[in-house]
Amino acid sequence: MNCLTMRKITNQKNKTISMCLSLFLIFCSGTVAQDRQLDSLLQLLPAAKADTNAVQLYMEIGQRYRYVGDLKVASEYHLKAVGLSNKLNYTQGVYKASDYYSYILRQQGSNDSAIAINRQLLELALQQGDHYQVACEKFDLGVGYAYKGYNETAMAYFMEALAYYDKAGNQQGLRDVYIKIHNLYVKMNRYEDAVAYGEKALELCGDTVNDSNYGFSFLHLSTSYSNLSPPQYEKALDYLQKALHIAELTGNNELEARAFIQIALIHLKNNHIDESEYYYQKAITFFNEDNYLEFFCIANTGLAKVAMFRNDFKQAEARALKVLELNRTRLEVTIDALSFMSILSAAKHDYIGHNYYKVASDSIQQLVVNETMRNAIEEMNIKYETEKKEMRISSLEEEKRLMTWLSVAGGGLLVLGLIAMFFHWRWTIQKRRLAESQIKQLEQEKQLVATQAVFDGEVQERTRLARDLHDGLGGKLTCMKINLQEMKQVSGYDNDKEDQLNAIMEILDDTVREMRRVSHNLMPETLSSSGLKTAVDDFCRSMSSKIVFSWYGDESRFDMKLETLIYRCIHELVNNTLKYADASQIMVQIIRDTDQIAFTVQDDGCGFDTAAETEGMGLQSIRARVASLGGEIQIDSKAGEGTEVNVELRIKN
Repeated sequence: MNCLTMRKITNQKNKTISMCLSLFLIFCSGTVAQDRQLDSLLQLLPAAKADTNAVQLYMEIGQRYRYVGDLKVASEYHLKAVGLSNKLNYTQGVYKASDYYSYILRQQGSNDSAIAINRQLLELALQQGDHYQVACEKFDLGVGYAYKGYNETAMAYFMEALAYYDKAGNQQGLRDVYIKIHNLYVKMNRYEDAVAYGEKALELCGDTVNDSNYGFSFLHLSTSYSNLSPPQYEKALDYLQKALHIAELTGNNELEARAFIQIALIHLKNNHIDESEYYYQKAITFFNEDNYLEFFCIANTGLAKVAMFRNDFKQAEARALKVLELNRTRLEVTIDALSFMSILSAAKHDYIGHNYYKVASDSIQQLVVNETMRNAIEEMNIKYETEKKEMRISSLEEEKRLMTWLSVAGGGLLVLGLIAMFFHWRWTIQKRRLAESQIKQLEQEKQLVATQAVFDGEVQERTRLARDLHDGLGGKLTCMKINLQEMKQVSGYDNDKEDQLNAIMEILDDTVREMRRVSHNLMPETLSSSGLKTAVDDFCRSMSSKIVFSWYGDESRFDMKLETLIYRCIHELVNNTLKYADASQIMVQIIRDTDQIAFTVQDDGCGFDTAAETEGMGLQSIRARVASLGGEIQIDSKAGEGTEVNVELRIKN
């Protein structure tokens, strides 16, 4: 071993020792500071009188226990604060301690219980006319429904909370709502919108730095910048450093540890293995499997990936299997661990394990799609049933008031009463018709949500099948061809067998081309990588020289769901035209505006009578797709005069 190699090993050892020592000192200093603060607060309890100061003391102790990760003890102190507040009729104490307790319930996975508490507090706040507290409870209900995956309901509560915070003139509340809207957009993978709302939240923060919520704002915004296309890692790391600074000022270990996980993930994506391991290790000293299980599993999955980079397959497998054994939080965490085990098995040449974990990952991914569809339908059902019930109650109350009024009216007012009853009857009928119209509209909205959920599932399934065909079957066919070529070069064959081998290789080439064609038809790679314009242009060129494609307006990317819908519609229309229209020329045009996009497929073929012709499944599918996004479609055709199909869709900003 030469001197240069020895020096590198020594430097690496010194670096590792220094990293571990720094980690130990940071952890010890943070723990000691938290212990001292808790000890000083606990010493005040024996002498505390049963008044509002004692309520504040209970809540402060509960918060300190939450910061150090002991959620069970934190819950006990917040419940003590609620009990004492009720005895004292101290309403503000009931509000604040109950909100702290509901937050802990969510961390422990009891989200429905937290929602029930927030609903009770909302009723109390509405009775008292406390605008600020109404805003707080609507905000917490939005958080609860976001946890359940009811994004539309959550967004409605957040918007209502914005209005109440505005009435109360509370800037901090407005900032917190912007943060939650930002988080919803992250959940929906709409990172550009998420960045816009995250920056709005920071504008309202001003010069406030000694506030954990401000630190979490930086943390969440860093996630959005990391997931932009292309990612802005430098911006994300800058915000994470600010979050760490606030965590140090406030003594919030949870904020610090979650920031470490984000930093570790960015380093891992950039192949900075030493730095990634360092920050994952710092995070995992705070998170454990009893409290903060989700982040404990995320950190372990990250360390498993680091171990695989270093060819330490044993440690990588142990950490990933531990995550699969413990995780009972988000399915996305399990999917990540299963996908990693599939890659790890392939690296170990364990192809049975590779296929097993890949199938398991795909199955759970399908469960996530099904759960999303179920949540959307269930959310619309709840909204539909609630509004229908309110309409019926309102109608019954009106009829009851009418009968009471008639029973009180005297003989001299009988004629006037009958006239009033007539007009009231007319008004009741109109209101009932309006209610029936609203119910019908709700049913249509419910159907649109269900249709959209089905189409979302179709897109994901097409993408998965295309990927499996290309990566799985395609790789195996290519490998087979390489092996046949090697056999041909190494082994000697007579002319007949060589011709037979060449014929087999030609069949194999045809199979590969056919597989690629099927994969491309399921979900073209250019659609996700290069965008709608390139994908449609490639499709038109590949189908026929009769097709002329034109694009007008802005060429920037927009929502992937909308791009996929437009591509599938054009694909279906062009195929129908080539099959049935006998056209000499087909015109495909896409016109992009700032807030809408329109596309046209026009041909000079045989046409058809739109009034007499029964639409096939293709046109029905296109109409359903367009309607699910609130678009408009118009079909103009006459026998012998060609056909023109125009579609207009809104682009959501």
